Amino acid sequence: MEMTDNQLKAMQLRNYQAMPLGAKVTRTKELIRQALEHFDDQMYVAFSGGVDSTVMLDLVWSVDPTIPAVFSDTGNELESIREFVRGYGDRVVWVEPDMTFDEVVDKWGYPVVSKKMSDYINRCRRTKSERVIKRHRYGLKADGSPSPMSKIPAKWWHLVEGDIDVTNRCCGILKDRPTGKYREATGRFAFVGTMAEESMTRRNSYLNEGGCNAFSQKDPCSRPVMFWTGADMKEYIVTNDLKISSAYGEIVEQVDGSKKFSGHQRTGCKFCLFGIHLEPTNQPNRIQKLYTEEPEAYFHCIVNLHYDVVMNELGVDWRPFKEPDVQTDMFDARYEIDVKELHGE
Repeated sequence: MEMTDNQLKAMQLRNYQAMPLGAKVTRTKELIRQALEHFDDQMYVAFSGGVDSTVMLDLVWSVDPTIPAVFSDTGNELESIREFVRGYGDRVVWVEPDMTFDEVVDKWGYPVVSKKMSDYINRCRRTKSERVIKRHRYGLKADGSPSPMSKIPAKWWHLVEGDIDVTNRCCGILKDRPTGKYREATGRFAFVGTMAEESMTRRNSYLNEGGCNAFSQKDPCSRPVMFWTGADMKEYIVTNDLKISSAYGEIVEQVDGSKKFSGHQRTGCKFCLFGIHLEPTNQPNRIQKLYTEEPEAYFHCIVNLHYDVVMNELGVDWRPFKEPDVQTDMFDARYEIDVKELHGE
């Protein structure tokens, strides 16, 4: 049986993903050169301070060190990441959103469950259309045919009927909009550090939107590490002794003298609740980590943004993780004082 175009592309992607790191670096640099030629050098690196974008930035600068990097200062990054980005000096352009995270929450709601599911929940909360309700509650199209991927699982339907507003607009407002304004003002196009292995959405984007150099899609860009894997990123960091933000880990020397990247691939925005219900319960989740890493940020989201209420609705623990009794007592006292102050008691 003859393979379809998408099947051929998928097989090609798997072959690229199986390449050794050296071959991937060579191909990535060639993709970068092609993009620079296509866009007449009018490009920038979408830089988040994370592992993947730090590796991509190093690769782009190895080809052309004059290409600017752009960091969207959303106010939702860990301070250790912002400090890391500051270390690049004026080689990184900082852009800011026209709304704060608190304002997004106040106007639109909380980022919970997942981008797709929060969108569905938001639609159902704001609509009177029986057709929309039918599609997302029962997974049925208007003609009665099944649409299972559009269905909100029963365990999350209480978010539709409850008092908590839900949104997936954070990334668009806090990240995409300010970098979009930079793009419009400068006429530059982006290098984006996404990988196909990260999600089915990104894999499908690779297959359907021009692979790595997506010159013909709605927002033309270059995604030169799209065929890389998380393991490749770690190997590149160790091989090149590349400095990364302490939020993600560090390079450590093994007993045998070899080096290894010790840390994790991504942290996410510090106040983001997408996927937090999937995090292991035998270790602190991303909000609980803030209690020790950034206490002021922790108490802000718990007390001012009411994450205690939201996370209770998600069935996720928000109190400090396995703290000694004295620490727990200190937490209880601080929490009680902050709540009273918030409510003017």
